[in-house]
Amino acid sequence: MSLVRIGNNVFIGAKTTVLPNVKIGNNVVIGAGSIVTNDIPDNSLAVGNPARVIGSTDDYLKKEKDKMKSRMLFDESWTERGNISEEKKEEMIEKLKDGTGYVI
Repeated sequence: MSLVRIGNNVFIGAKTTVLPNVKIGNNVVIGAGSIVTNDIPDNSLAVGNPARVIGSTDDYLKKEKDKMKSRMLFDESWTERGNISEEKKEEMIEKLKDGTGYVI
C-alpha cells in the first residue's frame, strides 16, 4: 500500500482512478474517467488511460472562460444544493438542447 498525494486546487473528474504512490500537483484538472498511473505536475490538464498531460490548467481555464461568453450561465439556484425545482430542471434541459452551459 502507498499514499496518494493530492495538491491544492485540484479537480478530479468523475470515475477517475488514481493508483497508489501517485502525486498530483497543485492547480491540476484531471478529466473524467482517467486512470492516473504516474505523477501529474503542477498547473496541468491531464486526461486518458493512462492519464497524460495535454495542456496547462491556465490555457484550459482561459478557453472555458471564453466559451462562457456565448453559453448559458446558471447560478446556484439551478443546482441540487440550491434546491432546484422540477420546473427549473425542465427549463434547464430546454435551454441546454443546443449545447453546453455553466454553473457560476
